[in-house]
Amino acid sequence: MHGYKLTDRGRILVTLVFVVLFLLIPSAILLYTAMAGQSDQSPAGDSPSTSGTSPPAIVETVPPEISESPPPNGGGFNPPDVTPTNGNGAGQETSPPPGPGQPSVDPSEGTLSFFFSPNLQNTLDVETSTMLSTFLSSDKNTQDSLIAVEFPQLPVKDADKVISAVISAFAAYGVREQRLAFITDSKGAEEEPFEVRLSYIVQNIK
Repeated sequence: MHGYKLTDRGRILVTLVFVVLFLLIPSAILLYTAMAGQSDQSPAGDSPSTSGTSPPAIVETVPPEISESPPPNGGGFNPPDVTPTNGNGAGQETSPPPGPGQPSVDPSEGTLSFFFSPNLQNTLDVETSTMLSTFLSSDKNTQDSLIAVEFPQLPVKDADKVISAVISAFAAYGVREQRLAFITDSKGAEEEPFEVRLSYIVQNIK
């Protein structure tokens, strides 16, 4: 084998390579260490001072001062005066007049009137059925009296509904059908509901 001899130029190149390696190796180690330290820091651990944003300011609210004295003039709420007055300006209690279709009873006179609509009902309404008790408490309700049931002239079908409803209502109070006298008014019903009138008839028995 032939031996190799470095020339002066070769010695200079080898020396430069060693110098460069000697300088680069420590720099590379320092750079790697710095990068590894930054990667270990978690984003959740950033504090408001390092994230570049400041925390929101805390504003303390002070509750309004409550006065113990009541507000003047009822706190601004003034309910209207709904008391009805008569011609003299004095307040008086009034009740609404009975509307159409509401039953009425007068035990002293022995009368009862109610309204019936064959197209809408087959029996007496609850209010009328309850008033029958007051009607039967009249002094005119004697052993010799009959109960007259008067209503307008109607078609046979509608008249049968009235008669059946009245008989059933009185039967609940122990009144027999034989005591009921059904009287048809010659004037027919112009509209529904129409009025049905009850009263007592005293029989003259000798």
